[in-house]
Amino acid sequence: MKKLMIIAAICTLTACATRGQKFEMSDVEHFQPGVTTYEEVVEKLGKPKSQNFSQDGGKSATWIYVRASIAGSESKGTRLLFDKDGKLIRVMSKVE
Repeated sequence: MKKLMIIAAICTLTACATRGQKFEMSDVEHFQPGVTTYEEVVEKLGKPKSQNFSQDGGKSATWIYVRASIAGSESKGTRLLFDKDGKLIRVMSKVE
């Protein structure tokens, strides 16, 4: 019984909540406007959390990652703007 209580305590102390797919912000730094494609970004960062489409066929996409636990937390996000051909126009925001 004591062993079970110790295992339960360890699980409780290390419990964490995660949202989004982990990605490296250094990858965002290497994206080049007019060169990097939406597909290349998805390959590096994973599927975006949200997308908004404009009337001209372009889109903006947002990636987030949040991990919280008793030991600490980590959060980051970025929003990128793409033209109708799927080429990066610019990094609209980065939060680390």
